[in-house]
Amino acid sequence: MKKMRISSPLNMHAYPKEDISEFIRQGLLFNKKAGFDATDFSVTLVDVTRDNWQTVVEKAVADANEIGVPFEVGHLPFIGKGGTKDPEVLRAFSEKMFRSIDAAKLSGIKYAVMHPNAVTLPMRQYDRTAQYDIVMTHLSPFVEYANKVGLNVVVENMRLVHATVAAHRYCQAPDELCEVADALGIGICWDFGHAHISGVKQSEALAMIGKRLKVIHVNDNYAGDDTHEPPFIGSVDWKDAMHGLALADFDGVFNFEAGCGKLPASMRETYAKYLVQAADELMSMIE
Repeated sequence: MKKMRISSPLNMHAYPKEDISEFIRQGLLFNKKAGFDATDFSVTLVDVTRDNWQTVVEKAVADANEIGVPFEVGHLPFIGKGGTKDPEVLRAFSEKMFRSIDAAKLSGIKYAVMHPNAVTLPMRQYDRTAQYDIVMTHLSPFVEYANKVGLNVVVENMRLVHATVAAHRYCQAPDELCEVADALGIGICWDFGHAHISGVKQSEALAMIGKRLKVIHVNDNYAGDDTHEPPFIGSVDWKDAMHGLALADFDGVFNFEAGCGKLPASMRETYAKYLVQAADELMSMIE
């Protein structure tokens, strides 16, 4: 059994977000009590357009270190619904991303996850070279800036969005993901739920990715929508997926990206402890 440290975002407790600093602190306390070793810090929790964003991040880091669930991985902002070509949206997004990279660096996370700006296209319209160029044009300035400030960034595998016909989205396939990562000189984040929706054989994909793998997003679904279920609730083949981690020789943090929806506050601690137990069960399959 390959034992890893266990991580989760700050999304399981029920404390309101009106005071974001206290929201983060309560999330850290909740995760510590549930048995998590580290924290996935989504930079999107911090409003980087406000003048006090540095103070918010600095307090969050101090709280994480004091409580004992330090920030290790995190997520940068991304364009929802599978990408866009709107120049105004892209301009505003770029401004937000550059500030968010600064925030991620200040948070102390080891790896920050980025999404490629790729859209789901019918196969008759899909042009791999064109999509590669779009993704590289979008991500290159962010990677360049991250390198400048000393932040490690990784690119995440994608999934189909609202596909009703034979379709494809660039970076849903492992060879496309490796193509981008190698061109940019960065690592990879593997989302098991995204791969399941895309019909990817996870062990084969992770064997191809190999040591490029730096971050994992552990979640389940029924191969339809990206519902972020806890493991063993959906239809992911977890034995095959965990074999993939062995083939990739993954040695990072075992990081969940599972939601809890409208679960009552009184049940959330039990849910979080289920995730910790599920991690132990999944890690026993890594061989």
